[in-house]
Amino acid sequence: MLIRTNTNRRARHRRPAPGLPLRARAGFSLFEVVIALAIFVVSIAAIGQLVSSGVRGAVRSRLQTQAVMRGESKMAELVAGVASLQSASNTPFTDNPAWSYSVSLLPGPHNDLYIVDLTVACTGTGDLSSTSFSLRRLVRDPAVILEMEKAKEEAQAEQAARQSSSSSSTTSGSSGTSGTSGTSGGSR
Repeated sequence: MLIRTNTNRRARHRRPAPGLPLRARAGFSLFEVVIALAIFVVSIAAIGQLVSSGVRGAVRSRLQTQAVMRGESKMAELVAGVASLQSASNTPFTDNPAWSYSVSLLPGPHNDLYIVDLTVACTGTGDLSSTSFSLRRLVRDPAVILEMEKAKEEAQAEQAARQSSSSSSTTSGSSGTSGTSGTSGGSR
């Protein structure tokens, strides 16, 4: 055992092979550590920029999606007649005053047909919190549609009233005829 220990000790203190520097070590030099740290810092900065860009894109996408949903919803209200079909400018939404909408009406190619321009916007302090969405549609005047529906209901009610009166007169006419024949049979 003793001999092996001595040989291990000798192996550690061996002289380097010819052509190698006298103080050759198996570790890293200070220059190599500085270069590795520089590469690490640059890669962390690049990854930070990628994460920041991803977060910015996600926020912008969420705002744009919300603008589209709000615009479609408001346009559906205008088409259905739930909201009045008139021009409005920078009207805030009731659930979130940071969001607003503007409506402009232009005459369409036919009577009772309008071109509705709707713009939904979110105003914020920075570029990231501001977005807008515009939508243009041809819309029939809901008042005309409601008048047509009302006229149709009145016509149906009138027709039902005529049918009930004609069926009751037919029934009363039948009973009157049978009553007359009964009377004429009784006078003989």
